[in-house]
Amino acid sequence: MNNMTYGNFKHETTGTLMKKGFIALQDTYTAEKAISHLRKNVQGKTNIHYLYILNSDSQLIGVLSIRELLGASDDEWITHIMKTDIISFPTDLDQEEAAKVFRDKDLVSIPVVNRTNQLIGVIHVEEILDVIQQEADEDIRKLSASGKEIDFRTNPFVAAWRRLPWLVLLLFIGLISGGIIERFEATLEAVVALAFFMPMIAGMTGNTGTQSLAVVVRGLVSEDITFNKSMKLLFRELIVGIIIGITCAIVIAIIAFVWRGSLTLGLVVGSSLLATLIIGTLAGTVIPLLLYKFKVDPAVASGPLITTINDILSLLIYFGIATIFISKLM
Repeated sequence: MNNMTYGNFKHETTGTLMKKGFIALQDTYTAEKAISHLRKNVQGKTNIHYLYILNSDSQLIGVLSIRELLGASDDEWITHIMKTDIISFPTDLDQEEAAKVFRDKDLVSIPVVNRTNQLIGVIHVEEILDVIQQEADEDIRKLSASGKEIDFRTNPFVAAWRRLPWLVLLLFIGLISGGIIERFEATLEAVVALAFFMPMIAGMTGNTGTQSLAVVVRGLVSEDITFNKSMKLLFRELIVGIIIGITCAIVIAIIAFVWRGSLTLGLVVGSSLLATLIIGTLAGTVIPLLLYKFKVDPAVASGPLITTINDILSLLIYFGIATIFISKLM
């Protein structure tokens, strides 16, 4: 009954995760006979948490925990004590979706059935923990723009080839930052002190954007994102950006004032940091949500891409505000 063949299943689906080490019971068994069957078949099997009740066509009709079986009287039919509201997987369900079900339902084992509802395997939580680790590793690689798997054994030329496409793209995008600095060269020459805070402004904006990106990508893996959830997330990150921005802006404004003795410089640097941190946080939230909306893997919105975009925005804001107050800075 539990020696059915697997067949061929798509990669990273429930069909490839399932194990055949389950114990099935006929729906004609009493509790006494079920316990006897359990004793005869439990040897060599691990993770036996549930017993699965099948009809004469090997179709899954119920599930029973060992504790419930042992608590029943000997002559009680197992069909009277089994649970019929069964959570099961098809063979072609994506492993990420299966992991979400395990998390939401808090189960240790879930059966896998074929198209005719015949029991062909069981997935245990141990396999799902491996899936969660694997998916997390994939997301981390994508967040770092390294693309396909790169580990200690990867050939250096292969590793470089897998990283280069993103980095070349970011190189050309990064040239825009150089163009912005050239555009505001007069402002920078007039107030040299602005150059001191330029790396900090760009770096902080990129950092907060990457933090938001990591939060969103992790949420997209574990949550079913709806429009309302997206709006709530966007509003929350806006509040987070404002709080972080105000705190950091006050600190850097005081530092700029104490260092240069210029209240105007402190206000320019502080207000620039406030604006860029808010925008950086929102960019790190909106971009992966948009990619998810258009059926693109949101982890592709990698950290370096967010950082590069935020560099451009932060420099525009910083030098824009400084140019407005140039007369008071000199």
